[in-house]
Amino acid sequence: MPAQRASGERWNMAALLVRAGCTLRRRNRADCAHCTGRSRATVSYTPEVAFCHRCRWSASRIALIRELGLTESSAAPEARHAARQRAEREALLAAFEVWRAVRIREHSDRYRALGRQAVWAREVLRKFPDCEPAWEALRRFYAAEAKLSRALDFLTFAKASDWLERDATPAEVFQAWRKHVAKR
Repeated sequence: MPAQRASGERWNMAALLVRAGCTLRRRNRADCAHCTGRSRATVSYTPEVAFCHRCRWSASRIALIRELGLTESSAAPEARHAARQRAEREALLAAFEVWRAVRIREHSDRYRALGRQAVWAREVLRKFPDCEPAWEALRRFYAAEAKLSRALDFLTFAKASDWLERDATPAEVFQAWRKHVAKR
């Protein structure tokens, strides 16, 4: 079957079905690409529409051309540009979410480690009130608690502790991330 272009020659339904993954069986019959199991010649098609009698999938010629990305209309460059912009925004947001998740994990791990040391330090101080390393562990925990709580509240957009005055907004955290990325 000769190659066809969406602009100029019109795509015929048989060629579109093959590109969509269907196997042609005979004139106006094809195997469905969407059915599971044994599905032989379940798709009947005309020059304008196709229909699977098993899974009820259907498509018009125009819909298949669009689905397969074969359009070259005047709107196609605008659509590609919009899709590219959307992909860039989604990639940016994905990078932000990764950064945020890593920061939350780092702060949570630090808070948990210092908290565990503080609990152990309290136990030691009950038996040995003059133990300097235990007092130092408590000092480290209390010195870092406000900062870590404030950072976690900020990153999770919630005022869960007394250390943040109000809930942070996603936009504020995003701006902080942008500044962080710009510093690099």
